[in-house]
Amino acid sequence: MADIGAQFEAILARVREQLNKERIRLWLPPFTVEGQSRGNFSEELVSQFSSSLGVDEAVIVEALENLRLHALEKLEAKKRFSELGEATVKARLVGSHKKIVIHTPLKITGADLKTKLSKETGIDPLHMKLICNGNVIDEDNILENQNIRNNSQLLVIHLSESEIEARQKQQLEQEMASQVSRTRHAAEVLSKRMDGGESLREKYFLEIRDQEGRPLSLPESERKALALAMTLHEKGKSILKQNRNAEALLYLLEADKEFRQCRAEILNAVDNYAILCMDVVWCYLCLKSISDLPDAEKRLCTSQECFEKSYGPNLERLKAVQGGAGRERALFVRLHTLQAVCAYHTGCYGDALSLLRKAESGMARLRIGDNQLTQLVSMGFTVREARLGLRACDGDVTHAIDYITRRKQEFKERQEREKEERKQKRIQRKLGKTASGEWVNLSSFEALMSMGFSRQTAIEALRQSDNSMDKALQILEDHPELLHLPPDQILQDFEPSDELVAQIVSMGFNIDVIREALKRFGGNSRRAIEELVSTGGVLPSCSSNAESSQTTSDSEDSDVEQAVEDLVPDITKDNPDAHLDLTLDDEASIIAEYKALLLSCGYGETL
Repeated sequence: MADIGAQFEAILARVREQLNKERIRLWLPPFTVEGQSRGNFSEELVSQFSSSLGVDEAVIVEALENLRLHALEKLEAKKRFSELGEATVKARLVGSHKKIVIHTPLKITGADLKTKLSKETGIDPLHMKLICNGNVIDEDNILENQNIRNNSQLLVIHLSESEIEARQKQQLEQEMASQVSRTRHAAEVLSKRMDGGESLREKYFLEIRDQEGRPLSLPESERKALALAMTLHEKGKSILKQNRNAEALLYLLEADKEFRQCRAEILNAVDNYAILCMDVVWCYLCLKSISDLPDAEKRLCTSQECFEKSYGPNLERLKAVQGGAGRERALFVRLHTLQAVCAYHTGCYGDALSLLRKAESGMARLRIGDNQLTQLVSMGFTVREARLGLRACDGDVTHAIDYITRRKQEFKERQEREKEERKQKRIQRKLGKTASGEWVNLSSFEALMSMGFSRQTAIEALRQSDNSMDKALQILEDHPELLHLPPDQILQDFEPSDELVAQIVSMGFNIDVIREALKRFGGNSRRAIEELVSTGGVLPSCSSNAESSQTTSDSEDSDVEQAVEDLVPDITKDNPDAHLDLTLDDEASIIAEYKALLLSCGYGETL
């Protein structure tokens, strides 16, 4: 947002405020006269504004003319829209200060608008993304359904800004243009595999937990939306760290769509959405997108509300759960910094000053010495662990060592506990449900297995007995014929003994077929013999189908895992506190920049 023209923008805001106070209408006579290209501003008016605002008269004249022309443009746009039905839309290409003005009906689609902008910018519509009011413009939807109005402002993102050889450029642009949708697809696949502990689930553990680390029980649709939102957010954060701000913004806004499908009480139970809103505004700041200020202010307000509900108004919930809140204070430094930037650009200089002071105060509390950091790193801790530990313990090295060690142990125990929970869920899902719809009891199943019963017969007995051990034992011992095991169920974990096979060999059947029959019926020799006799010793083939199914399943798993590995490599798995590890160097630079801008606006004496 801040650039070479930021100081003049601040002057414009102050002049506009003064004009409104005095009810001066620059688009009317005597300031605007038909046939004259420039406005008429009396020396008395210019002198008055210069004196009251402490700004050079020449700059006042330039500001008045700028505001006069802007007012006339808005009037012309209003008239055009009223008479011709054409809205005036202003667009700015990321990396350029040039404004592009498009006149268009609002009944056209986003794709049609891209085509119009393509003629003005020379950018292929396929390599163009449009953002308005914090939303990516949908190509297939008409503009008026996407909150685009007369005098709306757009941000145009060109999806290829890399300097590469000409023969590679088109390929790279196409790759970047499809990257968001491909990542979204991989995230959707991943979100559908959240229950049960598959290999991807174990690698990318995205379970939603509250501030006390307890899993949140959510409806399936809401759980998937959160999983998808978190995945897209992680991807966006990774790209943001590489300073690819325009591309990161696209991922963050996609994540925002998914978060908004969830209830407010769920979003307030975790801090993910609050951080996402800040990340979106950070992108606006890096892209110098002043036109997105209204959306930025709204998002920062949402962030603050979410933080207060999640952490407590004075971080007391964090202190109760974690014993301190030093690490999370870095988030508030960034929040107050961004709020100060918004306040400055809306002419609220007093608020901007107050927020800058809050940010500086928070930064001072988090400041740690190089010696302290070096001391902990030399002991084998990572820089991230050392920084977060020292912040949590107010710079006390001894307490930080204990804190980091405890946090690592807690994280390790939680990982082991979650792994065991996933393992139990995976086993239980394979066991299936009883006749009444309850999951087969895992303890009862293990007890039957320890008695020597095969896996499948134990499962089937518990299913038919509704988890009653007495009834299950009665079925297994006295009425095994009641166990209607599917003939295509190959019990890979059961291997018939040589003695059991020998009992049937004498009947003249092939030894391999006998083993197969015994495996299918869990060692029940009577049912195996009945099957062999009824089929003439030729069992219906099911192994090939099973192998084919397994091969297909393995292939699908491999494809999904490859997609996730390729498109979502940045999901945080081993660093649950990575989002808190802000060096605050960028924040310090922004604070210094806006303090200087406030100084130029006459607030230097209070800094």
